[in-house]
Amino acid sequence: MSVNKVYIERLVLDIKKSIDIVSNLVAKPYELTSDVERYAVRYHLIVIAEALMAMAMHVARRAFGEEVESPTHALRVLKDRGLASDEEYGDVLNFIRLRNLLVHRYWVVDDKKIYDGVKSDFRNITRFIERVVKYVG
Repeated sequence: MSVNKVYIERLVLDIKKSIDIVSNLVAKPYELTSDVERYAVRYHLIVIAEALMAMAMHVARRAFGEEVESPTHALRVLKDRGLASDEEYGDVLNFIRLRNLLVHRYWVVDDKKIYDGVKSDFRNITRFIERVVKYVG
């Protein structure tokens, strides 16, 4: 099976759009953000994680013929095949874990911690998706 490049491109666009939105939302002090903005950050972090998981699963299955059992398994396959550095792997894995927390245990989420955590940058996520795009391109 071959990788669906259009599908990967759409996932990348979703990731980049959500990264831009989150980056803009966290540009102001946390204390000045509204509940709506805090929930928007949560939503876009979920979008990023979902797209990363879909990308990893698709590429692991279609490019490498692996029968992956989970997004984290797929991500490990991509790391083992050289499509993610240790640091990138760790950051993407953390996004998947954060997504699980936001979706399944949302009542224990500390928005301030999330805000501070994503305020730094998305450099490793961006590097990872660029490497995957280059590989499938």
